[in-house]
Order: sequence, then C-alpha cells, then structure tokens
Amino acid sequence: MYDAPLISPENKDSSAEIFASLPKIVLSAAVPAGQSVADAVSTTLNELDTNGVIYAELRLNPADFADSLNDASLADAISQATAAIQAHKVDARIILTANTEAANVAEIADAAISHEDVVGFALVGENTAAHVGVLKKLQDNFVPVVVEGGFEDIEAGVKAGATRVAVGVDIIDDFAATVEGIEPGKMTSWIRDRHIAVETNPDEDIANGDVDSLADHPLPLLQQLGFTCAVGTTALTQQFISLSEDLGYGLEEFFELTVAAIQNSFTTQEHRQHIIESVILPAYEELSDAEFAEDAADFDSEDAGDSDED
Repeated sequence: MYDAPLISPENKDSSAEIFASLPKIVLSAAVPAGQSVADAVSTTLNELDTNGVIYAELRLNPADFADSLNDASLADAISQATAAIQAHKVDARIILTANTEAANVAEIADAAISHEDVVGFALVGENTAAHVGVLKKLQDNFVPVVVEGGFEDIEAGVKAGATRVAVGVDIIDDFAATVEGIEPGKMTSWIRDRHIAVETNPDEDIANGDVDSLADHPLPLLQQLGFTCAVGTTALTQQFISLSEDLGYGLEEFFELTVAAIQNSFTTQEHRQHIIESVILPAYEELSDAEFAEDAADFDSEDAGDSDED
C-alpha cells in the first residue's frame, strides 16, 4: 500500500487546474465506432492525453468496426490498435471486448488468448451465465477478465473468475441495513474481501438516468465499506471536478482512486510499481508541504508519547 503524501493546507481546496494536472489512470476507455480502428484508437488516446491520463486500458470491440476491417478482422483490428498505441505517448493496452449477445464471443476470447498485444478480455451485457465456458477457458489460459452488466451478470462473472467488475448502481441491491449499519451481501462481500476491483462511472450513471445526482451514487459507500474502487472514464478531469464539487473529494481521495486503479490494471507488477513511484507519487508530493508533513509527524510522535505516559 502507498500512503497519500500529506497535502499542503494551501492545496486542500484544489482548483480545476490542479485536478487537470494530476496523473490519471483509466481502466475502461471505450474505443468508439465511426472511424477506422487506427483512427478511433488515436482519437481516444488524444482525449485521454488531454485529461492527463498516463496509463489506459482500451476497450476494443471488433464488432464495432466490422465494415472497416479486412477478412482477417480480429487480427486486423488488433494490428491497427497496436500500431496506433505505439505511435502515441499515452501508455495504453488493449482489452478485447465482446457483447454477450454477439455470435462470436468465443472467437474474440480466443484472440485475446493468442495475441500478446492483448492484456485482457471484457464481457459486456446481460446473460453472462451463457458464456461461463468461455470465461473458464480464459481463466485456464491466464487471461484476466472484466465483466460488466447487471447484478446477476456480475455474480456469474465473479463465479467464473472475473478479476474486475464494472458495475452500475444496482450493486447495492445486495446490501442490507442492520443495527450495525449497511452490510454487503454474500456476493458483494466476496468481491470486497478478495479485493476484486470495482469500476464505476458516476457521471455516466447520472447521464444514463441511473441516479439523479452524485449524492445518490454508491461510490462513497463502497469505499467506506472497504471495496477496492476505481473510476473509469475518458473525461476523468471533469469526473474529478464533479466528485470534488458534489461530494467533497480532495487530493487524498483522488490519490487513493488513482493508486487503486493502477494496482488493479492488467499490466505487470513491475510496471505498476514503476508508474506509482516515478509518476504518481512525485506528482502528489509536489502538492505536499515538507515542513507541514514534518510538523504532523512530530505531533503524532508527541501524541503517542503522551499515550504511553498515561
């Protein structure tokens, strides 16, 4: 675990300019249809770069580009995406994506298994249970999986070995109110206790009408209950601003979300550690105050000494 640097008091009320400058991690940047794969990936990477994203995992669904690909469509899509990534400064990886109703889910999964340039597979939509055989094959071949869907789909995905889940607000349907407070249910407790990362998109959930406002969004509750949470959207600067304005999130909270995201990415452990120690930590340390941190440490030491004397 990495502790957030002690932020200088003058930076506690951070501005949009500071939020824009923060290094960011996106785990589910959807590559939109409407262009060639290469152009769509480049457009996505440009938007991520504008938002200060230093590492991204791109959701590439070959079905979205069927009209622009040659006969070897999957290989062509991966080749175009890889070339576009290599030509861009944003550090990015490919997650092949399939909709649950697609006829070629197994074929796309096989491509994720066989191509070294692909780091994972995402299954999106309802009736995940119909594809547990595909998910098991991915697991057997050590390909990490993201499952995105409703409550039952997330449950089926977790049972089949999903390593991340992209959830909507209905995840709290598994929660119960007790005399001790809010308690996760059996499935969501499993997700929390095994640190399966939960991807959320609060602003998108509002835009889709799933919640009326950020005040109603489960992200803060999930964090309070100990879930491993990441926020994923290409417009991440605006998401940070919204979380700050509506929920009071500050630099400490954004540091936590950023570190959680990179630690649950599908890149190597060595690369994760390099990104944290060479980019994320230094950026936040610039917003800290060494003298303030030293005073805080001295105060903690004195407080501990007083406790010992008691």
